[in-house]
Amino acid sequence: MLFQLPSFLIFFVAFCAFFAICPKRLRLVYVTFASLFFYAWWYPPYLILLVGMVVGCWLLLQLIWRDKGWLTVALILAFMPLVFFKYTDFLLESVAALTGLETPHFGWTVPLAVSFVTFSVVSYMVDTARQPGKTPPRFWSTAVYVTFFPHLIAGPILRAHHILPQLPQLRLDRAAFVPNLALFTTGMLKKVLVADPVGVFVDQAYAGHATLSGWEALVAIFGFSIQIYCDFSAYSDMAIALAGMLGINFPENFRSPYGSASLSEIWRRWHMTLSFWLRDYVFRPLHHRLHKYARQLSIILTMTLSGLWHGAAWTFVLWGLIQGLIISIESASGYSKYANKVRGWQRAFCIGLTFLVWSFLTVIFRAPNLSVAYDVAIGGFVHGDWITWPVAATMPVIWGAILLVLHPFDQIEKIRTAATRIPAQLLVPVLFMLIVGSSILASQQPQNFYYFDF
Repeated sequence: MLFQLPSFLIFFVAFCAFFAICPKRLRLVYVTFASLFFYAWWYPPYLILLVGMVVGCWLLLQLIWRDKGWLTVALILAFMPLVFFKYTDFLLESVAALTGLETPHFGWTVPLAVSFVTFSVVSYMVDTARQPGKTPPRFWSTAVYVTFFPHLIAGPILRAHHILPQLPQLRLDRAAFVPNLALFTTGMLKKVLVADPVGVFVDQAYAGHATLSGWEALVAIFGFSIQIYCDFSAYSDMAIALAGMLGINFPENFRSPYGSASLSEIWRRWHMTLSFWLRDYVFRPLHHRLHKYARQLSIILTMTLSGLWHGAAWTFVLWGLIQGLIISIESASGYSKYANKVRGWQRAFCIGLTFLVWSFLTVIFRAPNLSVAYDVAIGGFVHGDWITWPVAATMPVIWGAILLVLHPFDQIEKIRTAATRIPAQLLVPVLFMLIVGSSILASQQPQNFYYFDF
């Protein structure tokens, strides 16, 4: 069930109507079953896996709460669904490529949300081992934490210590409705009016990678940066807004990342919940063990793991590795500190350079293999036509320019604050019209959110 489609709008209205009459003591139960219904809309058989992960998480938390010695076993079990469904074929294909042996190919469909759910579960387990509460984790609180439908499919990645204390206050928050409706509308517009149309051009460009003109390659490279930002930040905006309407404060996930002056800074402002998760549960443990030998090695290993989390392919591993190498060089050379301090044209230059590097690296992220990546990043510039402007590239360029101009204002608190300054009786009808209109438009040719694949 996609946030931008009429089916979800109907679901959410019905959810709120029944929630309003649900006894307070049953609200967590109701939210859990509603979230399971939301998930089952995609592919009902995998509902068994999600329920199994919820029950397994709760049972393992009971063991960890009593004896943190169970943590290692619990983490192995928690990662098993992710490894089994997402990485089995990748590992077998890699073994076959290295040894020449014939290996089976299972071709399993990766269950929706398995990566995000796994990371949320793992953080809960580790935090419970580090600081067990006075009482063992409760089942229905754990179930809502794992399955809560606004974040279930593509984040933000939650932390139990942040969300669980808020669950008793789960409610229809009238005071927060209008600001969050504005945030939801912003996400809807970014997805439907920018990400999807730009994505059509990018998909066509990568499909015809061998015959790209120079202009087509250039627009495809920067267009994908626009597409993936508008697509993923749109989902985060909508998820945060939906949770906010229900009285739950989700963590910020994007903070105008293309205004960053270094890759180090961009990762503090892009998919922030993943960046902070990797910092707390990967980088810091690695740094604790490796700092005597090479602090930068911890950065490189963490970012390489980030690449592998994004996808089971060597292109993702390479993308993460290069990101890690650049960030480690920025750290070792002092460039990241310099870029944070400079102002004026020097900062503008650093921002432009960072966006350029980021965009060319995303070619490796987007391409199915390095041959396609070469054609897009280099082939089109060297062998392509620079005389004729491709008409199909005009709208992606216009949308991209508009996005970059408005980018400094594309932050959740700025959007919410702006909404409070407009009378609700004027703003709400406009927002409803934009949501319904965008939803009808999206239903003509539904497009998944890009991060659903991860």
